[in-house]
Amino acid sequence: MRRSSACGLALAAVLSLAACGGGGDSVSEGALTLGEIRELTGLSAPTETPEAQQERSLDIFPRADSLVLSTMHGETDNDVFPAFRHLTECSGARCTATDPLSGAVYTIEILNTPLRHGAATAIGSKHGIILLSESSTHTGADLASLGAWMEHGSFAIQNERQAGEEGTVDVWYGIAVGDLAGFPPGPIPGTATWAGIMVGTPVSGDARGERLVGDAVLTYQFSTQGSGHTLDAAFGGIRNIDRGTAHAVETVLFENVAVAEDGTFARGQSGARIQGGFYGPGHAEAAGIFEQSDIVGAFGATRQ
Repeated sequence: MRRSSACGLALAAVLSLAACGGGGDSVSEGALTLGEIRELTGLSAPTETPEAQQERSLDIFPRADSLVLSTMHGETDNDVFPAFRHLTECSGARCTATDPLSGAVYTIEILNTPLRHGAATAIGSKHGIILLSESSTHTGADLASLGAWMEHGSFAIQNERQAGEEGTVDVWYGIAVGDLAGFPPGPIPGTATWAGIMVGTPVSGDARGERLVGDAVLTYQFSTQGSGHTLDAAFGGIRNIDRGTAHAVETVLFENVAVAEDGTFARGQSGARIQGGFYGPGHAEAAGIFEQSDIVGAFGATRQ
């Protein structure tokens, strides 16, 4: 497998955004039923159709001014080049991805990113967020993702698989897109909470590429000084919906993450990182990506 091919696939994986709110039409072969997934994860029956979410995305995406991508992890069935990762840095509506081995750098922008949807299934809902699984094919690649379109933003974990003469390549990454509030929540002293759903995938071990679902809770600490706002992010009750079991790491925590004056937050590097922002009027939503304990994920939450 040529490294240039892998770089091209990773770029295509981001440029497709085929399911920024969704993953597989059938949840997966031999997997749990929708009812079993809801019982496992604590999700309620969906209160919205996939088509309604997809239609809403057509309004959200053009006004989105924030794009966040996790590290992109890939693997091939070629012995010479079995695995790779591309490091990402994101600001505003643009991310750059770097291959640390070759030094190659490419840019991904919302402005130049087509939005496409495929066959989708509504899995369940929590805190007003309806989790979708969606799949499609684009430019010869099979795309599958798991996530949701909210009212002002979107989050998902996505997999792209492409088969060619040189072999098969898989890429996994977390993504969040949205319309930033533009300033931090406030100014009332005390705390506020956003609650929702996290999705993810292990990037190592025999569960690599399988789908994880759990709870997302952001606890925001208002500063009485007008600055220095922070949040704690807790991703808990993490379940593997392909195996029907609790994941080996059931809780992931980030504490005292600084919130910037534009309402975004970020800390850490590849493998130990969280990045996202507050979306919409009244900071109605929050979304972002995270990486910890060999999990790459994304999350969305609504203000409680």
